[in-house]
Amino acid sequence: MEEFLDKVMNEVEKYDVSFAEARIYDLTDENILVRNGQIDRATKNSDRGLNVSVIKDGARGFAMSYNFDNIPQLVENAVKVAKASVKKKRKDVELTDEPVIVDTYKTDFKIDTFEVPFEEKLELLLLSDSIMRENPQIKVAQSIIDTRRVKLHFSNTEGTRINQEQLYTGASVDATAVGTEIQKRSHHDYQMRGFEFVKEFNFEIESKKAADEALSLINEAKNLEKGKTTLVLDPYMLGLTIHESTGHPTELDRAMGFEADFAGTSFLTPDLLGKDYRYGSDLVNLVCDPTIPDHLGHYKYDDEGVAAKRFNIVEDGIFKNYMNDRETARDNGYEHSFGNSRMSLYDRIPIVRMSHLYLEPDATGPKNFEEFIADIPDGIYAKGWKSHSIDDKRMNFQFSTEIAWKIENGELSTPIKNLTYNDATPRFWGSLDMIGRENHILGLGPTCGKGVPMQAIWISHGGGWARFNDVNVFSG
Repeated sequence: MEEFLDKVMNEVEKYDVSFAEARIYDLTDENILVRNGQIDRATKNSDRGLNVSVIKDGARGFAMSYNFDNIPQLVENAVKVAKASVKKKRKDVELTDEPVIVDTYKTDFKIDTFEVPFEEKLELLLLSDSIMRENPQIKVAQSIIDTRRVKLHFSNTEGTRINQEQLYTGASVDATAVGTEIQKRSHHDYQMRGFEFVKEFNFEIESKKAADEALSLINEAKNLEKGKTTLVLDPYMLGLTIHESTGHPTELDRAMGFEADFAGTSFLTPDLLGKDYRYGSDLVNLVCDPTIPDHLGHYKYDDEGVAAKRFNIVEDGIFKNYMNDRETARDNGYEHSFGNSRMSLYDRIPIVRMSHLYLEPDATGPKNFEEFIADIPDGIYAKGWKSHSIDDKRMNFQFSTEIAWKIENGELSTPIKNLTYNDATPRFWGSLDMIGRENHILGLGPTCGKGVPMQAIWISHGGGWARFNDVNVFSG
């Protein structure tokens, strides 16, 4: 791969460009799905290609190809796009100055999931399936093992050379119960690890939990009357709420309007940067940290060759920072990029993407879940994503959960079905008054979609259990 990148850099020297970067993106993924005792999907795919980006006369040009045999044409195409873009540029493309890096990095794992025999994976999935379908009211059982490996080779004209390899593994179970209505419970997680994570996930235990909770939803659960209540979110629902109400509005390209034609804008407009905007209560510390190993959003360098960094998006309730890349950072007064530029395939341009974004635990908070709810006389504990919607500025949102429980006198009581909560982002985060000590980070999705053309990128979120006050809730 180094040979091909060297060819690109040598070819770029033939043109009067101020900057160029090249990437080789090599993806392999495997997905095995068992549904109702049968193999529904067993696929293994690979995709590899090369892209080059140049800046000429203040405009950017991009070109890509899966053909490694005609690099001169690839570079020429990128230069042609840059020349054409000059006619429509609003201003010159400028990038932050970043350190030159020469490094090779590989995420850590103990067992390469791709090397585990198919039969061993299938045995786990069939066991999971049989456990969920022990009760005839479970009409659909689904179990998945998902694996992805990405090798990214990066080079630019500043001298940065990086080879980076990531392996992630995911496990998922879904149980759908049918009675007078249809209800589903799912348990899943994804981590930047190997097959050792699948063993820790424990399909046997997670499958029984999913089935039992699905049966509880159709046989015991009640609907909830509309009203305001104390709401406790489990780390998964907390993570999804962070993703939609914090993650996307603080991606700087979106805040600058670059997604206005597709996914919308942001209520956190760039003029609020550095203005001590009150985003939530003093307990709200929302941190982006892709440097933490094992979690799904982990990487050492982003796809512009910038080292990943830990930083606060919200600190003590005050909005502090956006996620950014070299161009958006420079446009908004940052000295350096935070390293949030990512792409999902070789034929996509890297854009600003969230990675590992979480609510920082409270070191003085309750030490476990039982202690967390012990002092709540009345409220709701919500768990598991079902659906959501949010306006194009990421201000007003609505989330539905798969299951919830009434909290009465410090204990969980009646299961609740079809729970929905809605609020406005600053008011909701302003009502946060308690966070647990434990930090539970989960791989969500496992991917988040953004951009045109669409890019699906892997992310993780979470935190501790979190309590919010006077939240609108209803069943429907």
